[in-house]
Amino acid sequence: MKNHLSLCLFLTMVVFGTCSLFVGVSDVTPSTLLSADYQTWNIFFISRLPRLLALICAGAGLSIAGLLMQNLTANKFVSPSTGATLSSAQLGILMALLWFSNSTFMGRAIFAFVFAFLGTMLFVAILQVLQLKDQLLIPLVGIMFSNIVSGLTS
Repeated sequence: MKNHLSLCLFLTMVVFGTCSLFVGVSDVTPSTLLSADYQTWNIFFISRLPRLLALICAGAGLSIAGLLMQNLTANKFVSPSTGATLSSAQLGILMALLWFSNSTFMGRAIFAFVFAFLGTMLFVAILQVLQLKDQLLIPLVGIMFSNIVSGLTS
């Protein structure tokens, strides 16, 4: 049963991924690709294929991040958004823009990563100090902590 569901989900991803290759501002269809039109192939390889690969990588990264957060907190209700990871990354980008206004995209990404990591570790440390009995309280503490961090950015 589980293998059939995995296969069905994979095939759904392949179908929707293939459809997304032909959706966009410029007209790219399978028939224009088969006609060996240089500009159509150029659009396909410069725009459409990288967009699809970026979406697949982003989805895989988000699922791994969610799994890591659930394992860190030993709670199936926690995600990076409820564990203050996203808010901490936003704070990192803001600090990079304030402290190093001429920073590159990579510099801001490094700041976001460091702040997200530190925010997540602070959240886990708070959970260890509180030692909550009810598993449903852990995401609520994360949401409150996330709101505190978000308050620093506004």
